[in-house]
Amino acid sequence: MELEIKPSDSWRAFISGKADYDFIYGIRGREDYTDEVLDDYEDELEFWEAYLQGNISKQIDLKIGRQIVVWGVSDNIRVVDVINPLDQREPGITDIEDLRLPVCMTKLDYYWKRFNISGIAIHEVRFNKNPAYGSDFYPLEVSVPEDIPESNLNNTQLAFSLSGVFSGWDVAFYWADVYCTDTYLSGENHDASPLARQKHARIEMAGSAANIAIGNWLIKAELAWLDGLKFTNSPGKTYSRLDVLAGVEYAGFSDTLVALEIVNRHLFDHAKALENEPDRYEQDQVQWVVRLERDFLHENLTLTILASVYGETGNGGAFERFSAEYDITDSLKITGGLTLYQSGDLPIFRDIEDNDRFFLEFKYSF
Repeated sequence: MELEIKPSDSWRAFISGKADYDFIYGIRGREDYTDEVLDDYEDELEFWEAYLQGNISKQIDLKIGRQIVVWGVSDNIRVVDVINPLDQREPGITDIEDLRLPVCMTKLDYYWKRFNISGIAIHEVRFNKNPAYGSDFYPLEVSVPEDIPESNLNNTQLAFSLSGVFSGWDVAFYWADVYCTDTYLSGENHDASPLARQKHARIEMAGSAANIAIGNWLIKAELAWLDGLKFTNSPGKTYSRLDVLAGVEYAGFSDTLVALEIVNRHLFDHAKALENEPDRYEQDQVQWVVRLERDFLHENLTLTILASVYGETGNGGAFERFSAEYDITDSLKITGGLTLYQSGDLPIFRDIEDNDRFFLEFKYSF
């Protein structure tokens, strides 16, 4: 549910809420599920995006409240996009743009000619919604509690960006001091023992992103330097990583889009111990995504094929999604498809080859 109020021409208030209840747990028997699964999957009630937005002057905008900020140019892989966490409880079912979780922040934008300078103070400490213990995507054998820092002034996260849009191309530069959404285990023996806990390192990220349009081609690039990363098998030490992404889209075919994105994440001062459980982290981690979209029936029907592969040959794991979206009317839309998984060396892909999903959604807007 959404509510928008405009007290003046230059200010607006927006509030949205989300609620759901899954009856399948009661139908099958709640005693067959862990407490963690019931807490995370059975019901949900929360404010979604809720903010006040307006113009302080002709060149300065203010936006405060729960919101989503998208950084970078990639549609399928995150490199500089570090502001909002993701809902990853069932990976591969939908695109990243539908997975971002809003976070409470204050955002100040200054516009000058073709440039935009943005400063962000992130007040809410929020992390990814990961698979719960007992779900078929949970990678560990035991439940490991997660330490979440308090949302207070001392834990405020900061971010800045400078972007420019020009004829046929655009470029942006980013810096952020945030908590890493990935966790490491901290505790006795630094393993998945009952004494271990999942913790989040505080990291800094400096990066850039650019788009260049050449005829029917769109060339993409992203670059990010991350410092302060921590791992389970190397207690007390921090690491730096360089992520480099290259991508291309081609729209020269009628009603068709073909896209390819590849990223390499290089960890500096890599230690052999990081390749062991539970980290399973190699010095270079490659991911590539291929996407094919085609519209039919006067753009009322869209078919999409997407493959996301970790490792040059998929040794880390992979998934493929085949989906169709059909606009029955202007207000009624149906989406359905199939997601197939392949197991791999990465913890998130361990033993998930039997987790294939059919999905079907009816959406009515009024």
